[in-house]
Amino acid sequence: MSTTPSSRTLACLFVACASHAQAQDPDVTSLPEVKVQATAQPNVGYQTKESSVATKGNVAVRDVPQTVNAVPAELMRDQNAMSVQDALQNVPGLSFSVGDAQRDQVFIRGFTAINDQFVDGVRDDALYYRDLSNIERVEVLKGPASVLYGRGSAGGMVNRVTKKPGAHPVQEIGVTLGARGQKRAEFDTGFANADGTLMLRMTGALEDSTSFRDQFFLKRQAWAPSLTYKPNALTSFTAQLDYLDDKRLADQGVPSYRGRPVNVPIHTYFGAANGRDRAFVQSKVLGSTLTLDHRFNDALSFRSVLRGYDFELDRNYTTIAKVTDGAKPSVTIAQTRRLRNERGFFWQNELSHHLRWGGVEHQLLYGLELGRQNKSEWLTSRGNAATYALFAPVLADLPPMPANAKPSVHNATRVNVAAAYVQDLMTLSPNWKVLAGLRYERLAQFRDDLTAANKDLHRVDTPLSPRVGLIYQTNDRLSLYAAYSRSFQPLSDSYVFYGNSDQLKPTLTRNREIGIKYEISPRASLSAAIFDMSQNNIQVGDPERPGFALNVGQQRTRGLELSVSGELARGWDVMAGYAYMRGVIARSTEKTSANTPFKGNVSALTPRHTFNLWLKHRLGNGYWVAGGGRAESARFASADNLTRLAGYGVMNLAAGYEGRHFDVTVSLKNVLDRRYTVSAHGGANDYNMPGEPRSLIVAARYRF
Repeated sequence: MSTTPSSRTLACLFVACASHAQAQDPDVTSLPEVKVQATAQPNVGYQTKESSVATKGNVAVRDVPQTVNAVPAELMRDQNAMSVQDALQNVPGLSFSVGDAQRDQVFIRGFTAINDQFVDGVRDDALYYRDLSNIERVEVLKGPASVLYGRGSAGGMVNRVTKKPGAHPVQEIGVTLGARGQKRAEFDTGFANADGTLMLRMTGALEDSTSFRDQFFLKRQAWAPSLTYKPNALTSFTAQLDYLDDKRLADQGVPSYRGRPVNVPIHTYFGAANGRDRAFVQSKVLGSTLTLDHRFNDALSFRSVLRGYDFELDRNYTTIAKVTDGAKPSVTIAQTRRLRNERGFFWQNELSHHLRWGGVEHQLLYGLELGRQNKSEWLTSRGNAATYALFAPVLADLPPMPANAKPSVHNATRVNVAAAYVQDLMTLSPNWKVLAGLRYERLAQFRDDLTAANKDLHRVDTPLSPRVGLIYQTNDRLSLYAAYSRSFQPLSDSYVFYGNSDQLKPTLTRNREIGIKYEISPRASLSAAIFDMSQNNIQVGDPERPGFALNVGQQRTRGLELSVSGELARGWDVMAGYAYMRGVIARSTEKTSANTPFKGNVSALTPRHTFNLWLKHRLGNGYWVAGGGRAESARFASADNLTRLAGYGVMNLAAGYEGRHFDVTVSLKNVLDRRYTVSAHGGANDYNMPGEPRSLIVAARYRF
């Protein structure tokens, strides 16, 4: 039971009336039982007390023997976040990849999460930039998660929780303007009938922005209508659509020179003078989701989710072919066009069963997932498209790629998934709990090579993915846990194939973690974890057979994470985190381009230290101020350790007003105008993105 001021007042009135009745009637000797119920608010402000990402059902975060970080919509609004990368600046233990200028991509605990994007717990691994207009919060589950989600999630996964129809619809429009040319409009509107059986919601965004980078442009539109129908208190049906059209300059930053990003003005773009026409990336994504929830009784419920998607990519871009040193250093670029088309579906069916058996309380989850993805790729390139002076490039207009160009990559891939999984959260006693789960999966891949080489591939993997965690709770506020989990990743999804990809073992990632979760107060919590993660069977090139690979690589990350979120004191909200990571290539036979061994190198994009802080103070009468920032120690752009990215620290400030109908937020980013590199490639050295300089952003929202 949770209480609010109104519910406490109601309880007092009941007691007073009952007391009065007893005084009037001498035959009454006892008061009737009074029950007060109020709707709980598990996620308020910056604190997230409940999450579904780790267990596929809303459970208290303190019952999850794994690290979970959540970035709520309120925090994203307070910071004027305009991208998934902006939102994830609030999560420790992450570093950012430039993502080939076409996608959201992060490294979690030193491991790439290129394919580990999910929406409402369903795989969303197409390679594109997501929009935040329809997002309630962004969750990061640290460590392997194959037990529930299948392939991938070596370092963890990113899950976006979408906005859905509600009984109290939001009616809001908003505008965001930035000093660097940002222009964005959003809306959120809805409808609910009187009895709550039918609810509608529509969110959307339009953006036409530039930035501090030369030639950069972004044109985006996003639409997301949804409907929820509740014929009775036990059943609900939700239908969602989402559409995104995103076109932007294909900008991958600056090349490397003598082991550092080249020292040029941060606005310098290495590409085509006519970049809008010859160096752009356009993604179109259409998704649909149908969700059925039915509760048979208090102990048994069923959930079925069917999501389909269609993804198109037209990517025209330039790459760094080589950097030539000497009296007049130069850079040579190549020109490439890549087309991708994907469509597929995932169907998840889950039965939740609460029971007591053998003196133990069980929260069981039985799951069945089916899926299919069809992916095609076409790529053609032209080398030596242009050569520029490295420190003062004068860009050239590039012609279109020849219509009859012969592709170097042309294939069609089909991925079929069938999986069954079970999970049990067992309450052994008031102090001890165990979370255990196992997933069996059959993952079949068929690749039809449509080039003259005709190297077709076919492989089937049938892994078991376990997770087990032991939780000790001394009271309602403190949890201690120890956990083990494992994930797998066959050579798929990333479009990287070797001649023997059908024979290589999947990579296996293991995570051992101990941690503590503590509720400082009902509105604030703290967590800490020590982890040891290792990935085996990493594919590296076979020195004896070019174009083939060996399963001999091993990468390992050991570290510590701390995070705190919520209301520390009245009027003071905080989101802060720190991570210490030691990432290393533990085993490899491969040599770098400098003929140095990979073995012993620091893992790509794995800073030893990351720190984030955001502190908000509510001044009263709707006014507030906030400040914070993010810092990372030095990283390497790739695992060869030939390009080093200097550590950095950035300070941000914000202030705002929240009224009944009108909100305004003013944010000043990079207050001290620090120069730094925010992201790099992770697998190459010549794509390093400068961080945003000092910039002012103003957002205003009006509610009807």
